[in-house]
Amino acid sequence: MRPSPHYAMPSRSAAGRAALAATLAVTLTPCLALTDCGGRAARPNVVLIVVDSLRADALGCYGAQHSASPNLDRLAGEGVRFERAIAQAGWNLPSLSSLVTSLPPSEHGQGAAAQPQADAATLAEALSRGGYRTAAFSEVSWPLLQRGFESFTNTAGPHLYGDPQASNATTTFDAALEWIRGGGQNPFFALIHTYEVHSYFMGKPYAHEFARRENPSYRGRFLEWGIRDTATPVGPRVIEALLSADAQDLAYVQSLYRGALAAVDGEIGRLVESLKKQKLDGNTVVVVTSPNGEGFRPDLKRVHHGGRLHDDLLHVPLIVSWPGHAGPASVRALVESLDVAPTTLALAGLEPEPRFEGQPLLEARTGLWARLSGPRFVPAAEARQTAFAEESAMRVAADGRRETAARRQAALYAGWVKLIDAGDHVELYDLKADPAEERDQAPSHGEAVAALRADLGKVTSGSAVAASNDSEVHDQLRSLGYVQ
Repeated sequence: MRPSPHYAMPSRSAAGRAALAATLAVTLTPCLALTDCGGRAARPNVVLIVVDSLRADALGCYGAQHSASPNLDRLAGEGVRFERAIAQAGWNLPSLSSLVTSLPPSEHGQGAAAQPQADAATLAEALSRGGYRTAAFSEVSWPLLQRGFESFTNTAGPHLYGDPQASNATTTFDAALEWIRGGGQNPFFALIHTYEVHSYFMGKPYAHEFARRENPSYRGRFLEWGIRDTATPVGPRVIEALLSADAQDLAYVQSLYRGALAAVDGEIGRLVESLKKQKLDGNTVVVVTSPNGEGFRPDLKRVHHGGRLHDDLLHVPLIVSWPGHAGPASVRALVESLDVAPTTLALAGLEPEPRFEGQPLLEARTGLWARLSGPRFVPAAEARQTAFAEESAMRVAADGRRETAARRQAALYAGWVKLIDAGDHVELYDLKADPAEERDQAPSHGEAVAALRADLGKVTSGSAVAASNDSEVHDQLRSLGYVQ
């Protein structure tokens, strides 16, 4: 077939292909540098969803047999799911602070007996410097968490730690969606943090309706269990109740937990649909994670959260969704909550923040096709070999109850081997063979313990741990509902 007189066939020679590539690059560069060809901002919007106390294995995409999270499972299937994400602590104040500063608790000083690092930077501050509009919608707040946000809305009521009706995910997501719909010229960063899956779910009527459907024959003491005392911290009461729970009680309580998860999952689905209706989904990164998990093992004295460093608290979900630009992929390498902030900056196309200690988990593909089709991110080639977590504010006593800590605990992951230095004893686990950490290998593997303790010492040697003021730490824990 002869070519049309209005169209010249490109040369098939190498020189011809190079010339064509150069012409396309020059022609399209202005479009790609400032906006995509649909006129949207080149930098993506970012929504960071933090679901407090959400265990990774509660989600279908992480292996839950009875999934209550179809929307999250869909996000994970279409995006990038990190199979082994490790939180920096076992409760929210230190761990969520690590998430937004990319520093371990002993450096940012929140929920830790430490000298805070004065020049810590937050993700919101870094994105704000990069031209982002920033807003947070959370059911809890403290000064470090608020830094860098033009608008910070605490959606919880005054009795959050004693009244389960004082907070709910719907109110929090409603506020976030209203702000997003308000629009603006610059790309936006929205932090959405909810306590819906925290232990307060045990007093929420809708969760009990869900649990009764799953356990129609249950007649135990949790059937009418509620949190009605707004004057005392709820955490110790939950712990007391769970430590004496039998198998039927635990099945019912875990159904309460799934009911709360289903509620959060519905809100996340509503947010995703809203982004689609506003035609923002193709240019919005959605990150979902948690600062800590939750414990349901009274036989091992592991209930609730905080005060210890087992995987039911440290193994958290981490999902990154950006349709057409990241995923689908599943990453089996160790990653940390510290890595979320630098990964977000990389996806936003911003320079790294030098004070962040984490590493980007995704890297941009380069080349002509990437420039023509828009940014495309793949899992970073350099994998983390170890992960670290710590706890210095409280500890779990031998009877399963919590108390103010006298010294720091630390955990080191090296592949599938994990060491926990609890201060007065050490524990060693093979996570591949024993993911529930039921069989402590430390007594029979002294050489491995010694080697890992030496490595752990290197990790912690630079941490600025100061002498703790027990009364101040206790007051802080009590104000957050963790101790009496």
